[in-house]
Parts: sequence; structure tokens; C-alpha cells
Amino acid sequence: MSGDQANKTEGQAVRNEQSDLRAASGGLVRQEAVVLLVDLVESVRLMRQHETDSVRRWADFVRIVTAQILPRYRGVLVKSLGDGLMARFEAVPDAVAAAAEMHRTLSTQNAGIPEDRRFHLRAGINSALAWSDGIDIYGTGVNLAARLATLAGPGETIASASAHEQLAAALASLANPGETIGSAAARDELTHGVDALCEDLGECVLKHFDNPVRAYRVGPASPHPSLTARRDYGTPMEPTIAVIPFNARSDAPAHFDVGNLIADSVIWRLSKSPNLKVISRLSTNVFRGRMSDVAEVSAHLGATYILSGGYVVDAGRILVTAELSAARTNQVVWTDRMKGDIADLLQPESELAQRIASAVHLSVFDAEVEHVLTQPLPTLESYSLLLGSIRLMHRSSKEEFLQTRKVLDELIDRHSRIAAPRAWLANWYILRVTRGWSEDRKREATEALNASHAALDRDPSDALALATEGFVHCHLLNDLDTARKRCDQAVDANPSHALGWLYRGTVNAFNGEGEAAVAASRRALELSPLDPQRYYFESLGATAELSAHRYEEAERLARSSLIHNRMHPSTWRVLTIALVSQGRMDDARAALAGMRRLEPALTVERYIARIPNAQLETGRQWARCLEMAGLPTTS
Repeated sequence: MSGDQANKTEGQAVRNEQSDLRAASGGLVRQEAVVLLVDLVESVRLMRQHETDSVRRWADFVRIVTAQILPRYRGVLVKSLGDGLMARFEAVPDAVAAAAEMHRTLSTQNAGIPEDRRFHLRAGINSALAWSDGIDIYGTGVNLAARLATLAGPGETIASASAHEQLAAALASLANPGETIGSAAARDELTHGVDALCEDLGECVLKHFDNPVRAYRVGPASPHPSLTARRDYGTPMEPTIAVIPFNARSDAPAHFDVGNLIADSVIWRLSKSPNLKVISRLSTNVFRGRMSDVAEVSAHLGATYILSGGYVVDAGRILVTAELSAARTNQVVWTDRMKGDIADLLQPESELAQRIASAVHLSVFDAEVEHVLTQPLPTLESYSLLLGSIRLMHRSSKEEFLQTRKVLDELIDRHSRIAAPRAWLANWYILRVTRGWSEDRKREATEALNASHAALDRDPSDALALATEGFVHCHLLNDLDTARKRCDQAVDANPSHALGWLYRGTVNAFNGEGEAAVAASRRALELSPLDPQRYYFESLGATAELSAHRYEEAERLARSSLIHNRMHPSTWRVLTIALVSQGRMDDARAALAGMRRLEPALTVERYIARIPNAQLETGRQWARCLEMAGLPTTS
């Protein structure tokens, strides 16, 4: 049999096998596919502002791609997406070469066109098994190509690790003319400019993908890339926020200073946060009435977030519209309209200013979480990693909690001489136990202490590390004496450290020192009025109130905590004990059911074995309350 006949026979056998598979799976066959997905940058804006011209130019581009570019590189158009294209190729080099020619084609067409009307593509390439019905292709591999495209800057192509491996093999084959990886046109394309072909972007965290994905930039970087391989890791770990004095919606001179009053009140509250840098109003005042360009304000003030807004005053009442924008994207991340009294703004405890500041603070954390979950770790700002990890650590999802470990490891790698990331890692180990995601308390305690010791090696007076180490000794090792000593050292080192006072109050509570516990936990709440983990402060505060036999206040704090996070088992336990202590058994049984949904294996015996005050009357009383509510004595 000749070679051609053998190839035909083999090809027919493959086709027969695929036909059988297609019949067995409802017309679908699973096969290796190289997928290229491109989309038009800022397509929504272009279509909205220049619809007729944009539609015509895009249609012309699609015709060039279909008639010229894809045939040249053995590609097949799978679908046109209105503002994007999906194509399938036989080999990765063909897909890379086709994407490069698409970028060049648009670059040529952009000549002479105003900057705000130019077309730019983002491209993603992946090689994986995919399902095909002979027309379209489906599956996770296709979705990955689409997510990779979102990482690309204008004019860039991002490839997966599997695509990069095939491309590397193709580059190696250029030295061996006997190998035929990719079309002749693709090999010519690879030869041109091969020295700047690939750049490792590290592991990228992509939305809807559980694990980080290794990504590579193929070809030159855009003048405005979305990603860089590595940034200056000497940057601070606090984002900077500028509060612009709010604008009056009327010309009444008497109302002009209200905008300054709002800004001053919000600035004062935001300045209490240890995680934010707040620019003084003396610097931001110049931009009052000139908030048309977030980028301009950011460039002048070095702000990463900008708060602005307006207000209307009527008969002593005020309606405020507030807007928080992220400088990196020039997008609004939070906006709201709030009502209040003018007189309220003159009060030290202004409710209106507190509501604005709280919403802004939480929105900054949530924006950084979104940034962490959608961008590759090596390109994230350090403050994104820190704020994102603090917020993710307390999210309800176990997957997001585990993702926090990767974020903290990246931060530790960047700032090896700074204590804070290691101290937060120690907190991570504590939370893994308290949230019921680890039963090995001894191992978690060892890991937490290793992290806190490493933090204290770098800064012996770091209050966060000292307080965390105290909580490890209290909650995981049942060593209340050492726990008290470490928490005292924490608040001595920094009398304004909220977490230090919170953990000190918890140690007091387990020691049966109710009044001291309440005083410490209330001070913690006062010191951290904007903390995004308010539920955690309220949960431990409820424990303190419980130790002082203030059962109604313990119930109030526990219920408030559960509004923000219903997935924290210890809050349900405190609520159950507080309700039993008030004689409200039906309510207590309902609260216990909420706890057992999170910790079904917990028994009174196991509870006593792990609480540090099991030998004290308070510990025995709490255990009796849980038993009275219906918690099984033994497993």
C-alpha cells in the first residue's frame, strides 16, 4: 500500500470513529482544537458614539479575515460575535500568525482615523479538547480562550500554557526544516520578530476558573498593556483616596460650604482606617466643580480612588448623591443617594457622613477583591493583594478562602522584610479552624505560630502579629496565660490597634473576666467603625458580652453579625447560649440548627475539648446551654 493510500485509509478510519462518537453523543464529537478568540476593544462605546461607521468598518474587517487571513493560515471561522470572532486552527503557530496579521491589518486601517474611533483587538489562544458539532465548538477550553482575551491589552494576544508549549515546539522546529509544525505562512511569520515573541505573565486568576492559569503574551506588548510581567514591588500597601468637596446643585451662597462639610466629615472617618491613605481636603479643594476627568485628578493627586458628589438643600434637609471611581479603570465602583439633616453634619457622630464613609470603605475592599479575582497575581498592586486577601479571608465561599492563601504567598514573596503579610497568614490558619474547615487544630496552630514568629522576626513590635499570636494560644492551644501576655504586648505596642483589643477582650472572656472583656471588645469596635469584617468584631464582641452575663446585648451583637455573615459557626453558638440563658428555648433550638448546618459533627464533648475555659465555670455553663438547646453529648 502506498503512503498516500495509507494516509487515506487512516483518515477514513478517524472519520468513521468520529462519526460513531457523534452518533453516540447526540451529534457532538470531542477533538483537539486550537481556538482563537478576538474581541473589539471598547466596542460598546464605539457602537454607541459612531454606530454606522463602526458597523461598516467591522463588517469590512470580518470580510478580510474570512477571505484572506484565515485561508492563509488554515483557519476556519466558527462564528462572528458582533464585536468579536472565534476561529479554529490546525496548529497553534497558525493561530498566533493569524492573530498577528489581524492586529497589523487594523493598525494599517487606523491610519488617519481619530484616536477615539480607532479599532483595536484583544486576542486569546488556547489548545485543548473541545466538543464540536461540525459547525460550532464548545467546552471549557473555548471559555478559557475567551477569558485569556480579557487579559490582553489593545493589540495584544495572550496564550495559555498548552498553546505556549506547542508554540515553543514550533520555534524549535525552525532549526529543523524536516519538521512541519504549522503552515508555511505561519513559519514565515514566526521567523519574523521571534526575539520578542513570548513573555511569561505568571499564574493568572481568571473569573469562573477555580485554579490560576499560566498565561503568556505572544508578540510585542501594547503601548497600554493590561498586564506587565512584574511591577515595582516597593509600592505601599494602602490605596490612596481623594475626597473632592461635594458640589451644590443650586447657586445659594448659604449652601456652598455644605460640600466642604461633607468632605471633611467623610475624610475624618476614612482617615481612621489603617488600610487607606487619605489626601487632605486642602489638596482636593482645587478640583471642586472640575470632576469631569478622573484620570486628571488621579495624575495630580496620586489617588487610586476618588470620591465626589453633589447635594441639594431644602428646609434643613439634604439629599446627597455620592460617587466613588477607580482611577485604574476610570469606572464608577459605587454610587448612592442618601438623605439627612444639615444639623446632623455638624455632629461628631454624623449618621450621614458615617453611612457614606462606611459604604466607600467597603466598596474599596470589594473593588480590590474583584481585581484580585480577575487579574494575574504578578501584575496586581500590593495594596490590591493586601485588601483583597483581608476581604477574601472572610468571604462565605471556601474556594475564595483558599484562594486567599495564594494571594498572601504572593505578597510575602514581594515584601519579604515586612511583617504584615505573615501576620495575616497566621490569621488565615486561625480562621480555617474557626470556620470549620480544619479539624487538625494542633497542625493549624503550629503553622500559625510559624507565620507569626516570622512576622515578629521582622518587626518585634508588630501589633497585628502579637495579637494574632495571642489568639492562637487562646483559641487553638488553650494557653490563656500566654495569650493574655501576647495581647497585652499588642495593645502596648499600638494602643489604637483594633484587632489587638478585640483579641484581648476574647482572652478576658474565656478567663471569666466579663467586665474587662466588654471594655476591650467595645474599644475594638470604636477603633474600627469602618472595618469590612465588622461581623467578626461583633461576633467576638458577643462572646465578651456573654461572659459578662449581658445576654440581650450578646444576642443583639450576634444577630447583627449574622446579617453580614451567616457562615461563621461560632456566632451561632454564642447566639444559642445567649438565648438559652434568657430562657427562650424555641429560639435557641432554631439558632442551634443554624450552627449544626455548618458544623454537623460538633458535640458537647468536642466543644468542651476545644474551648480554653472548659475548666472554668463560664465554660461549663456555656456547654450546658448548648446541651439544653439539643446539641448531642457525644457522637
